[in-house]
Amino acid sequence: MLAAALLFVSSCKKKNDEFSSPEKVMEKFSVAFVTADFDNMYKYSVLHDAALIRNLQKYMRNNPEQLKKMNAYEVTVENTQCEYINDSLALCKCSLTCDNKKQTLKFRAKKQEGKWLVDVSED
Repeated sequence: MLAAALLFVSSCKKKNDEFSSPEKVMEKFSVAFVTADFDNMYKYSVLHDAALIRNLQKYMRNNPEQLKKMNAYEVTVENTQCEYINDSLALCKCSLTCDNKKQTLKFRAKKQEGKWLVDVSED
C-alpha cells in the first residue's frame, strides 16, 4: 500500500515538474511550435492563446505538404534563457536547430495557478 502511494506521489511530481519553470515550458512549446505539434502547443500555452493556435492549425490543414514536412523535423534545443520580470512573468528565448537550421524563438512565459505556461499573444 505504501509503495503504491509513493508511486502515485512520484508520478504526480513528474507530471507537474514539466511546468515548474519557464525554461522547461519554453523548450517544450518551442519544439511543438516548429514541428506543428498542436496538442503540445495547447498544453504548454495559456488558455487565451487557443484561438491563435487554432488559426495556425487551420492554416496548416490547408497546407498538408508543409504540415507533413514540419511534423518530420529533427529538432535539437541548444539553449533556453529566461529573464524574470517578476515571480509570474518571464521573457524567454529558445535557440534550437530545426531541420539543420539554427533559429531562436522568443515568447513570454506566465505563471498561472502554480504552472508556468507560454504566452504568445501580443497584448
